[in-house]
This record gives sequence, C-alpha cells and structure tokens, in this order.
Amino acid sequence: MPITAWRPYAAPAMDIEQRPSKERLRRKRSGGKTVDRLRVGVIGIGAIAQTMHLPYLRELDDRFAIAALCDVDPVALETVGRQYGVARLFTDANGLLAEPLDVVLILTSGDHTAVVLAALERGLHVFAEKPLAYTLRETDEILAAAERTGATLMVGMMKQYDPGYQRGVQLVKTLRDLRYVDATTLQPENALYMFHHPIVRQSGWPPPIAETYGEEMFRAVQTGILSHESSALLREGSGSDDPDVLTAYLLLIASSIHDVNALRGALGQPERVISSHLWAGGTSFTAVLAYPNDVRATYVWSLLPYLKHYTETFSFHASDGRVLIRFPSPYLRNEPTLVDVERMHGEELQVTRLTASYEEAFKRELLELDDCIRSGRPPRTDAPGFRQDLEVLTEIARAFSKSS
Repeated sequence: MPITAWRPYAAPAMDIEQRPSKERLRRKRSGGKTVDRLRVGVIGIGAIAQTMHLPYLRELDDRFAIAALCDVDPVALETVGRQYGVARLFTDANGLLAEPLDVVLILTSGDHTAVVLAALERGLHVFAEKPLAYTLRETDEILAAAERTGATLMVGMMKQYDPGYQRGVQLVKTLRDLRYVDATTLQPENALYMFHHPIVRQSGWPPPIAETYGEEMFRAVQTGILSHESSALLREGSGSDDPDVLTAYLLLIASSIHDVNALRGALGQPERVISSHLWAGGTSFTAVLAYPNDVRATYVWSLLPYLKHYTETFSFHASDGRVLIRFPSPYLRNEPTLVDVERMHGEELQVTRLTASYEEAFKRELLELDDCIRSGRPPRTDAPGFRQDLEVLTEIARAFSKSS
C-alpha cells in the first residue's frame, strides 16, 4: 500500500490583513446575484482527486475556482494542471499555502497533521481527507488550532453524504427494538475499481498488481505499510510495537474509520469495545462493540485483494424488522447505495429495496463544504466527530495488543 511521504510544513505566519475575508465568503446566493467563488488550492492530485474531487470542483464552478495544485509527481502535476487550466503548480505545499486562497483541499494519503496545522495558521479553511491525524494527541492539536483560528475544518468522510446511507439511517431509527448489528467490509485492491479512469501518474497507469498469497501476501502488505509510515505514530496510536498490530492500526485509521463513522451515524458513539482480534498479519480483524440500549455490533474487515467484488454492508436486526445498507465501491461514480427493508405485513414478510438517489456523495460533500464556509455552521463531518471515531479505533487496536 504505497503512502506518499510529505515534507514537514512550516508556512510563514499571515498578517491579519492578508487573510481571506469571512464577510466576502459568507454572502448568500439570492436570485441572479453573483457571488464570489471560493479560491481552492488542492494538495495531492492522486487517484481520488483525479476521479472525484477535481471533476466535481469543475462541475461546481459557480461555487469553486481551482486556483493552485500541489503534488510531488511532476508528470501528474503538469498534465492535470493543463487539463483544468491551472497555472499555479507546486511540488511543495508551502508554496501553495502562500497563494491567495480561501480553502485548501488536502487529498494526500498518510498523516495530515502538519499541513492541516500550517493551513489553519494561515487563516485558510480546510478540507482534509481521512485520516485527519494518526493519533489522539495530534487530533487535539488540530482541534485547538481550528478553535483558535475560527476556520472551517471538514473531514472527508463522504459516506455521511450518501443519500442511500442517509435514507437507511432514517429507517434504522424507526426500528422499535434493535438488538444486533453486523458490519462487514471485504476490501479488494483499490486499483481494480479504477482501471476505467484515465488517471495520470509518473509511474504509469494502471499499476501492476503482483498476485501473492498467504503469508507472502500478508508480509508484502505489512512491509509496504511499515516502510512508508511513521512507526512512531503507529506505535503511539496502537500502544504496541507488534508489526501485525501496527499494520492493522494503519488499516483501521485509513479504511475502517468509514465503517466506525457509519455505525456512529446510525447508533451513536459506542459505549465500549468488548473484544477485538486480528489475524493474517494484521490484514484482517474483527471487533465486538457495545452501543446504547443494549445493542451489540460485530465488525469484520478483511483484505481480499484480487477479487473485484467490493463488499461493505451494514445489517441492522430488530424484533420488528431489518434494514440492510449496501455500499458500492467508492470509485464508481453515481453508483447508488442500496437499502433493503424487511417488515411484517399481517402474516406476510415483505422485503423492499430502495434506491434513494443517484446523486454522488463526493459532490454532495463539496456542496456541504461550500455552505459551511459561507454560513459559518460546522460541517456534518467535523474534527470533533473524527476524534470520536479515532477513540474507538484506538480502543480496538489496544485490545489487539492484549489479545495477541
């Protein structure tokens, strides 16, 4: 799992006169009145940026103007800059952060703490892909900076903006006696769902996928993670120096955070982690979570890299009905999240499938960002919410350490 390594950020302080005008940004749209577009800088133009964020920023060009791009890949930077008509291109984020921007989108993989802090200190609004940070300590530093600067800070948890998920959660809340929840993610290699996208990278596209199995595969994934990531941060977050636990912790904060976040949206914050267990070198793990009202959830995440069958399902089981939420791969544009509902009608069991909408969650996420910056209201997926999810993931990882 290649992780881009970014240099430390130390942007110079911005004079208060240089900071973006909140009054200018908060003007509402009304009738045919023209409203200033938000000047956007994008840090990290990899696969998710090229397939989702950049196309939707351009589609929403009445709200956003892409003003600057930054990436360590010079080929991608030049090509994508030409595609989107962006002349201000940087290989160092410090240069981009010195531009006259309103908001910065941080779309790199890995730990985002340093660049988020630098952007906030320059008075910029920030959208950061998950994970916002690797540890609770770093998260608290970011929370303090956001409070101090008053900037909007939004975390890229796009499933919260998925109309199918939102409809499913509404239905879950109508269940009168919820007892058990089963959440399962079976994760293939991401590239299998991106080969149809014209992604530009210096190393070429699509990337080669070397099929290895069993112990060889587990160790290859582990080596890929531990050779690119900060072992100190992984140890701090997981409370362990076991390579299997460190591998699982990275997968928890990079992928499982979506699942824990989705469960929180439906059930609230869990009361505790009852147990957790990992296997296959940390590439698979399970946990049992206790939620309010005597609800229990089992959670399984497993890396199954070579089968193009992404599975992310949440089954909510109650005495009077069941709700199943089934997410598609996030790399398929406008593929709907399906919701199945089981209810009794007299003596008959009725099963209904709902397709709430074909709207894309990534686009709705950007609409939320625009509205929050202009109105000043906190986003649905904010930094305090990220901290709640990271607390759960940290507890799961520390239970691995005890059971390993």
